[in-house]
Amino acid sequence: MRVAWILLAVSLYGGDDRAVRPEVPAAVRPIVELAKTASPEMFGDTVIRLVQTGKIPQRETQMQLLEEAFTAASGSAEPVRLAAIPATPLDTRALFRSQAGELRLDALSLESRILKELLTLDRARARELFGQIPRPALEPRGCLDPLVADVAAYYEIAAGVAQSAFTAEEKKNEAHVQFLMAILAGAKSPGEMEPFARALESVALEPHEMELLLAAVGEKLETLGTDYRPFALTLSALQGEIAALAAVGGANGLATDGLTGAFRKYVTTQLAAPRCAPDFGPAREEIAVTPPLSGDEIKPAKGSGETFQVEAYFQSEDSRRIGEALHRLRFGANESAAEWRNMFSDFLRDFKSWTPPGPEIDVFHQRMTVLGSVLQILPSGDDRNRILNLAVNELASDVERQKPAEWLWQLKKLLRDAGPDAAKMLRQFRASNDVGLVLYAAMN
Repeated sequence: MRVAWILLAVSLYGGDDRAVRPEVPAAVRPIVELAKTASPEMFGDTVIRLVQTGKIPQRETQMQLLEEAFTAASGSAEPVRLAAIPATPLDTRALFRSQAGELRLDALSLESRILKELLTLDRARARELFGQIPRPALEPRGCLDPLVADVAAYYEIAAGVAQSAFTAEEKKNEAHVQFLMAILAGAKSPGEMEPFARALESVALEPHEMELLLAAVGEKLETLGTDYRPFALTLSALQGEIAALAAVGGANGLATDGLTGAFRKYVTTQLAAPRCAPDFGPAREEIAVTPPLSGDEIKPAKGSGETFQVEAYFQSEDSRRIGEALHRLRFGANESAAEWRNMFSDFLRDFKSWTPPGPEIDVFHQRMTVLGSVLQILPSGDDRNRILNLAVNELASDVERQKPAEWLWQLKKLLRDAGPDAAKMLRQFRASNDVGLVLYAAMN
C-alpha cells in the first residue's frame, strides 16, 4: 500500500504498452492499475464509476474489468450491508458500520452493482454470474446484536435479471416467473419481503404471471418464520408495497383479497412473537389492515427481555480528558489569544499521545471523530493546517485494508468537515504514499 506500488502505477502512464492491456484507455490506465493494488471494495467501486462515467468506452474492456471486479468483490470485509436499529447510540462501532453500509461496498452490494452495469453489455453473462452470488442466509440475529442485515441489493439485481436477461422464448414459457418464484422461495427473514415486493415493480408481467407471483408472495407471508427486528424495520415500507401490488393486481382484474389477508396474518404472527427490547415498530393505528388489529391478537409472547449491547466510545479516563480539552477549545472564545494558544498546544500534545482502548478500528473512529470536531471550530490558518495534516496521517493506516468501507466513510466525512479546505486535502492525498488516498483523489 506504499510508494512502490504508486510509482509502478504512475510509471505505466505513457510507458510500455506491453506492460498493460492495450485496450485500457491511456487516460485511465494508471487509475485501473492502482485500483488493482487497493482493497476489493476500492477496486470494484473504481471500475463501476469508470464505466458509468464513460471513461472506459470499449465494451470488451468494460466487460473484462467488471468481471475482474465481480470476482474480487467476494473478498470484501462485509458480506452484506448492515443497518443499525433506530435506538443505536452515537459514537459506537455499530453505528459507524451502519453508516458505512450506505456506501454499498459490502460483497453483495458490490456484486449487484457490477451486474447492473454488466446487464447493459451482456445480459446472458450477467445472468450466469448472478448464479454465482451466494444466496443470503438470514438467520435471526440475537437480541444483543444492534445490527440487521439488509439484502435489498440481491432482490434489486434479481429483478433486473428477470426483466432483461431472459429471451423472448423463455419469457413465453414463463421462465422468468419461475426464476422469481425460486428467488422468493429462498427467503427466510421478514426483512426480505419488502425488497422482493419492491423489485416486482420493475418487472413487466402479464396478468396471469402477476397472479402467480402475488399468490407466491401471499403464501410466503403466511409461512415465514418470526424475527421482530427486521420485521419492524421494514413493516411501514412493506405495507406500502403490498398496497401497490394489490392496486396493480386489481387494475388487471385480479382478486387481491388473498394477498391482503396474507399480509394481515403476517403482521399478527410477527407481532405476537417474542420481541427483543427496545420495541421500535410502528404503532397499531399506523398499520392499515382490514379488519383493524386488536390489542389481544398482537400481544407479544414473553421473551427474554434482552436488549442490544454496544460499547460506547470515549469512556476511558484519557478519552474524557480529550473530550474536555475539545470542549474548552470550542467554548474558549472569551479567553485571550495566549491562553487559547496554550489550550490548543495542550490539546495537540494530549491527542498525539492518546490511544483509545480497543481494536484498531475503534481507535481509528475515535481519533477521526475528534479531528473532525476540531476542524469544525478552527478558522483558516496554521493551526487548521496542522489538524489537516494529522488527519491525513490517521487515514494512512491499515484500517484502509481491514475495514475499507468504514475507512472511506471517515474519509468522506473528513472532506465535509474540511469545507473550503477540501481541495487542499485532495492535493495532500495525491502527494501521499497511500494507495487508497491517491486513488480517491484520482477519482475526484
